[in-house]
Amino acid sequence: LVFPSVCGHARPLKFGMEDITARHPGEQLQDDAGAWFVGDLALMQLPPGELLRLRGRTADEASLGNAFRVRMLKTAVGKLLPGYREGEAVHLRLAVGLPVDHMGDAPALKEALCGPHLVRSDGTHLVAHVGEVMVMPQPVGTIYAQSLTASGAVNPHHTYQRTGVVDVGTYTVDLALDDDGEFVGAESGSLEGGVSSVLERIAAVLEQEHRQKIPLKLVESTLLTGSFRAKGTVMDYREVVESALEPLRSAVLSLMSDKWKTGTTVDRIYLSGGGAPLVAEVVKAVYPQTVVLPEPQFGNARGYLRYALFTALQALEV
Repeated sequence: LVFPSVCGHARPLKFGMEDITARHPGEQLQDDAGAWFVGDLALMQLPPGELLRLRGRTADEASLGNAFRVRMLKTAVGKLLPGYREGEAVHLRLAVGLPVDHMGDAPALKEALCGPHLVRSDGTHLVAHVGEVMVMPQPVGTIYAQSLTASGAVNPHHTYQRTGVVDVGTYTVDLALDDDGEFVGAESGSLEGGVSSVLERIAAVLEQEHRQKIPLKLVESTLLTGSFRAKGTVMDYREVVESALEPLRSAVLSLMSDKWKTGTTVDRIYLSGGGAPLVAEVVKAVYPQTVVLPEPQFGNARGYLRYALFTALQALEV
């Protein structure tokens, strides 16, 4: 279940409402702050200047950031559990992550996510009772994805003593080091400005050259394909993309060097996150024990699920 973490105040759908709703199920949400378009629906139907994204990385923004996270939680639950009516109750255990250097925000995030949440969308109407929230450094999800099986059991084939993860996310790049099951804080950390910084550079060039703001989906497409369609003509933007990627690649290598030096003591490094393929070549050249996780954008999410299943199995054994 995947949708972009963006939202904006809803507008009337003047034409094709039924078709649009079918294309984007569960992405029309109502809460105490009003009616919202979320995810791909927001990207398609709202101007770029009206889109809200998660930026809650400072203490002053913490409450706003957590309100945004609650809205994303409601959207995810609504899309995952369609068809509920009249406020039926469901009970959930939630495993989530924060950037390594923002784990101090974990208590406030737990407080925001725990408890009952009314979920009202175009597809469902329920009350989600979140009874437990497990917050971990984001890259630890990838470690659990490798060290645990899909059923939550310990993976006997994961035999590496010291495992590192480089998680190239939207707004941060995070490193985590695991030493035989123990998180090593001194060799883990974050830097601000992940893939979003690359998109901002590409968007600035496109806006300057075409004299208008370009929708985020088209900027992302330019990053992934190296081309942009202007007035029906496909234009080559590979040099622009490579130039925009250079600062991110350099920052990733600098963070790895700061935390792991030459990497001699790290047995295996996993590249995770949606930005993993964008830095893979330069990272592998310096740290040859690096592998890109299969479907890297889901690496942390898979690990959160496997950890939740692991704790459930442990509770059954007790």
